Amino acid sequence: MPSPEPTKIRNVAVVGHGGSGKTSLVESILHAVGATTRLGKVDDGTSILDTDPEEQKRHITINMALASFTHEGTKINLVDTPGYADFAGDQHAALRVADAAIVFVDASAGVQVGTQTVWSELEKAQTPRVVAVGRLDRENADFDEVLGQLREAYGIRVVPLHVPLGEKQEIKATIDLLHGQILKGPKDPVAELPKDQEAERVGQYRQQLVEAIVETDEDLLTRYLDGKELAYDELRDALHAAVREGRVIPVVATSAHKHVGYAALLNTIREMLPSPAEAGSVIGRSVSGEEIARKPDPADKLSAFVFKTLADPFVGKLSYVRVYSGTLHHNAQVYDATKKETERVGQIFFLRGKEQEATDAVGAGDICAVPKLTATTTNATLCDKDAVILYDEIDFPPPSFSVAIEPSSKADLDKLATALHKLTDEDPTLHVRREDATHETILSAIGESAIEVALHHLKNKFGVQVDMRTPRVPYRESIRGKAQAQGRYKRQTGGHGQFGDVFLEIEPQPAGSGVVYATRIVGGSVPRNFWPAVEKGVRETAERGVIAGYPLSDFKATLYDGSFHQVDSSEMSFKIAGSLALQNCVKEAQPFLLEPIMNVEVLVPEEQMGDVLADLNSRRGRVLGMESTGAGHQRIKAHVPMAETFRYATDLRSMTGGRGTFSAELLGYEECPSHIAQKVIAAHEGQAEETAAAR
Repeated sequence: MPSPEPTKIRNVAVVGHGGSGKTSLVESILHAVGATTRLGKVDDGTSILDTDPEEQKRHITINMALASFTHEGTKINLVDTPGYADFAGDQHAALRVADAAIVFVDASAGVQVGTQTVWSELEKAQTPRVVAVGRLDRENADFDEVLGQLREAYGIRVVPLHVPLGEKQEIKATIDLLHGQILKGPKDPVAELPKDQEAERVGQYRQQLVEAIVETDEDLLTRYLDGKELAYDELRDALHAAVREGRVIPVVATSAHKHVGYAALLNTIREMLPSPAEAGSVIGRSVSGEEIARKPDPADKLSAFVFKTLADPFVGKLSYVRVYSGTLHHNAQVYDATKKETERVGQIFFLRGKEQEATDAVGAGDICAVPKLTATTTNATLCDKDAVILYDEIDFPPPSFSVAIEPSSKADLDKLATALHKLTDEDPTLHVRREDATHETILSAIGESAIEVALHHLKNKFGVQVDMRTPRVPYRESIRGKAQAQGRYKRQTGGHGQFGDVFLEIEPQPAGSGVVYATRIVGGSVPRNFWPAVEKGVRETAERGVIAGYPLSDFKATLYDGSFHQVDSSEMSFKIAGSLALQNCVKEAQPFLLEPIMNVEVLVPEEQMGDVLADLNSRRGRVLGMESTGAGHQRIKAHVPMAETFRYATDLRSMTGGRGTFSAELLGYEECPSHIAQKVIAAHEGQAEETAAAR
């Protein structure tokens, strides 16, 4: 089935707090419209959308899922997203390509942390949205209370559009305030509204809705104030325009368990949310950096954006693609403007979870999946080679939790690099780096749960088992004083022996100088051909460290004297002598440890600022200042030792109920407190003794 025209498409991100019922209602919608033959359930592990084994085990959404279907002539692409902060990368990706959003709110919990977080992102992007209040069948559900919370938090532009008929387990249907009908199913409206006390409540709701609509249109407002009757079509069109502009945010009542509200939500998606055609032109840039606007026209030049990559060891790579202009055809050549490579598009699919529907072409405004693209990864722009355009990349949340990993066996070591590459292609919020100072592979993610899932995928998808531990702090060694010492290496084993003898002087240098090496040999006491060997011995020893096994830096080493043997001296003997000389010098030059300091910014609600400040002080942090960011939040800036930040993401989330976030970047190095340095040095010496004993 090819794509319809852009005016008949709706691309909607489904977002909200984790566990608010997003996936359950999308499953209910798919089943109700006949897009699926069975009703998937998250709690039973039978969800059509949550297909990852970790999702089924944890009963949460970890990866975004596409749910494409047609309803009353409109192609609807729902992008179901994770609600938990550890997996927020897919939420950012979905919002990047969606033209609108449905914000799910649990009727029994109200406005939660995840609601506030995603609402802030929607406000920044000025994304049109509707609110779906779900789980209204629960005993502690209260639609009126949740609506009040929403209006208090986000203003009177939040208004009811479909309200529940019945309460809790007795919920039967929704009341469409604009139509003045009871809606049980997509084609089952009941004209008569309740005549009892419910009618007064419905009347109050409808007044809120109508007043919000007419305030966005001067002509309607004038006629409304004059007491004139307003036609349904006028109110509907005005509401559609107001939703598109973000001036009104409708609220829809739902219950997936009772199969109530899906019809109301479908009508709202079709009638109130903007199509790609209404969303307008998309701005990219040329190779030279000039802005280019592309209209959502299937006849225009092709431009598309890859917003998600799934790596499957059996099926291969699957790329989720939003087509912004032109038409993407199967068996066609496209140009990856990001990698500057040509790709062949074989098959193209529309997706409902893992269910694939093949299509020959995907037009502007639509979303699809393309398997087995070779070089293309997330954030790539696909286009015609003669009309190159580049779209801005997704702004993913930075990682804030790190672990050190190492392969469990030699076989795992051989496969680890390839597996990590595929893993980071699939989830760009995962970062992998090699820490030279500690010789560790560091895996970083948004949170601890994301790390656990990544390691599960390494093992079960790519067959790589790794051991995990807290990373070592990449300390550095340096010196305060100046010292001179000899390094002499002599060994006689029969035949030619080994002999090297050097005198070295070391002195401190300014921070950031690294290792500076010089010679001032007089009279040929050390032949010139052995100088490079001495320098090599000095630099290799500095890289390994002397007092605690960390790189030694910010010093100058000068070779100023020595002796040699005409027969037994060699490059190796002078390299060893240079190493010994440096070790002897450092012991006399007042060595000390430097620890890495992070520049940390913490964003927290004002009421929790005291707890966070106290915690930062307990972590040896230096608070530099605080500033208000609006919406009841404060930004705290501080310098904190890296050693105190490894579990800060988890601790901050626990301390603030998930409402606090932070970012950290390396600021520089400062002298490590003596009591901590002594422990680090003692641990290194103990490890060295164990290694020696093992030999």
